[in-house]
Amino acid sequence: MTRTSADSLRDDYLARLDEAMRGLPHGVAADIRGGIAEELDGLDPAQTAERIGRLGDPGAIAREAHDAWRGERVGEDAVAPVPRVPATSTRGYAIAAALTLSFGGIVLPIVGWFVGAVLVSLSSLWKTGEKVIAIVVPFALCTLSGILISGLGFASWSSSGSSTGSGTGGGAEVMNPLLPTWYDLIWFGVIALGIILVPLSGLWLLWRLRGRTAR
Repeated sequence: MTRTSADSLRDDYLARLDEAMRGLPHGVAADIRGGIAEELDGLDPAQTAERIGRLGDPGAIAREAHDAWRGERVGEDAVAPVPRVPATSTRGYAIAAALTLSFGGIVLPIVGWFVGAVLVSLSSLWKTGEKVIAIVVPFALCTLSGILISGLGFASWSSSGSSTGSGTGGGAEVMNPLLPTWYDLIWFGVIALGIILVPLSGLWLLWRLRGRTAR
């Protein structure tokens, strides 16, 4: 009979506790209920009544647990992780890309410049128009100049060949292989143009980078 009275007191208290904790998450409510049930287990009626009196009203326990749970949620929201900035959006990446565009072709001819162009195109710190100016303009000027000079050189070679073949009597003019021809000088000019334009394009990108931050 004594055991039954203790169980009745415990079950009645736990039932009221369950009702009061309806608004709490299941995991939180289950932990609180399990802890209180463990405290009341094995006690006689007098001890059970005394322990229940010390525990207090189930509604007060539920309110206290609810406030603690909301405080934990607010704390978690306050320390939300900061979004990670992509590497291609950092100033360090942009500076490395511009320097590779400027001097990569010197370290590794042609391939180094293409690597720099790819790195610059991936950066988000420059506008599309700036990337086009820095990459396409020097490449297009050097390419068009090379095509034009090649055409002029071929035309000059064809002209000199035909005049030599149709010459009569007098000896043909002999070219000194140690002296550059006019189109050799132009070729050197195109190479010098590329050597100047490409580094300048990368340095121009560095100048445009001033004051910009990762975005």
